Amino acid sequence: MKSETNKESKYPMTYEEYEKRVIELFLEEADSPKDLEFRRYLLNEYGDDIIMGEYEDACYYYDNPEYSCNQFTEERLLSQPVRILEMI
Repeated sequence: MKSETNKESKYPMTYEEYEKRVIELFLEEADSPKDLEFRRYLLNEYGDDIIMGEYEDACYYYDNPEYSCNQFTEERLLSQPVRILEMI
């Protein structure tokens, strides 16, 4: 994890907050202990790169005045980074 920078402070969530919430939502979707174990494995193997990339995208869209959707809402977290993790 990285620490909060001045650049991050202009966004609704820091990277750490974003990462924590995406992981929570992803793990909450597990429907059995075996699925939960598999999801933890996926996070360990691929989570950092995917979550960081999605955070960078969310920041880009937040800064872009032509894009009106806030990527930091629960709905958007579920439909973008969590969905991508589920597609692995």
